[in-house]
Amino acid sequence: MRFPGVVIFIILIRSRYGDSYMSRTFVFYNPMLVASSRRQALLRRLETRLREGFAAQGQEVAVAPTLSAFSAGSQAAEAVAAGYDRFVVCGGDGTIFQVLQGIAGKGVSLGVIPMGTGNVIAQNLGLPRDPERAAGMLLRAKPREVTLGRLTVHPVGHKRPRSWYFLIAAGMGLHAALMNLSQTGQGKRIGGRSAYFAGGARILLRDPIEEFDLEFTRVSGETRRYAVSEAIAVQLPHLNLWQPGGDWFAPHLRLAWIPRTGRGGFFTSVLKALSNKVPMEGPGDPIKIRPYYEDVTRMVCRPLAGGDGRSRLLVEADGEVLGAQYAEIGMARERVSLLFPE
Repeated sequence: MRFPGVVIFIILIRSRYGDSYMSRTFVFYNPMLVASSRRQALLRRLETRLREGFAAQGQEVAVAPTLSAFSAGSQAAEAVAAGYDRFVVCGGDGTIFQVLQGIAGKGVSLGVIPMGTGNVIAQNLGLPRDPERAAGMLLRAKPREVTLGRLTVHPVGHKRPRSWYFLIAAGMGLHAALMNLSQTGQGKRIGGRSAYFAGGARILLRDPIEEFDLEFTRVSGETRRYAVSEAIAVQLPHLNLWQPGGDWFAPHLRLAWIPRTGRGGFFTSVLKALSNKVPMEGPGDPIKIRPYYEDVTRMVCRPLAGGDGRSRLLVEADGEVLGAQYAEIGMARERVSLLFPE
């Protein structure tokens, strides 16, 4: 998810002392997103805190800007190839998502200092929203290996499918349209989280509730298929107000989906989901319009057979809109170690 106003730091670590390796820290930041004096002052304070904190542990810290909005993944991959073994992203969930593409499965660790709008990953790590407090906790954090989801899409204009790793969630439906709406414009920078709610209300009142085909494989190996109006596979326990109950350490995804319905049924299902009182159960043949939850290893979303070919269904992962009309989502073989505060 791209968060305007986000300062980006990537902390990369490696130095050698005799036969043992100590950490050397490199900080990346986006020069386009530190234009305000307040952000520049925060950047200076964080840099000082990190330099002093890591220096006390025998580590060095270097600072440099990112090269473009989407350079974080390639820069991280180059850093891994150069021998760096730990990354910390100070910014939003979208920046973490981009960095993840360059480090997944590489045996390195990843930490977070939250400065985005949603900060969902930081929330699930138990980090405060205050970046300076989070930086202090990060200096004492320990790595724990977590599982990753993997999304495969067929981007428009590309001959081959493309795959992405994700830490939060991936899926198809109106929530992806919301992510697409909220990625641009001044509203998100000014309104923060309220921009999501305002955008969601506009989409729900304005856009049609499209139906699509969902096929998923339960952890038991059983495959089910339904016509649905929403489907999202979640990796973590909390997503702001919603508590879907995913698990970073589990070998499966928590799938939440809504059977085919109209605007009223969709709105009611969303409210039920946000109440966090919907039971986790296999639906059989769903009759009631409400959110259903499944633990799955794989799912495929695509337009219903016989459609007119004009589907506007979008696909997202960790808030980044990555394709349309088709998504294959499952568990990745690769993993990453997240830095959990003590």
